[in-house]
Amino acid sequence: MHPDYIHSLAGRIRIKVPEIKGSSIRAEELEKKVQWQPGIESIKANHITGSVLIYYNPQETGQDHILRALQESGYLRQITPGWQEATSTQDGFSSLPYRVVASVAQTMMEAALTRLVTAII
Repeated sequence: MHPDYIHSLAGRIRIKVPEIKGSSIRAEELEKKVQWQPGIESIKANHITGSVLIYYNPQETGQDHILRALQESGYLRQITPGWQEATSTQDGFSSLPYRVVASVAQTMMEAALTRLVTAII
């Protein structure tokens, strides 16, 4: 199984890990196995949502290393092919993925606001 959802900023990554969903024991095990990795500052695995939030020092480790550590610990069976750590822009956000998501979100917000204003008028 590969991560269905990865959201990352410099120093922070959130990953959906289906292998822990519904199992507090597996979530705790994941935290214990990964927290010792170099550069990991904190890790919180939520067994209810199946989400893992990791804060890390980008000077010591990267997203690829974190994904490999999760895979080697048995929590991700396959890393998404072609996954590459995004390069950050000056504002700290991943350039292309962030722009795409921001553009989609902006378009959706504009459409929603247009409908709201039309309904009010």
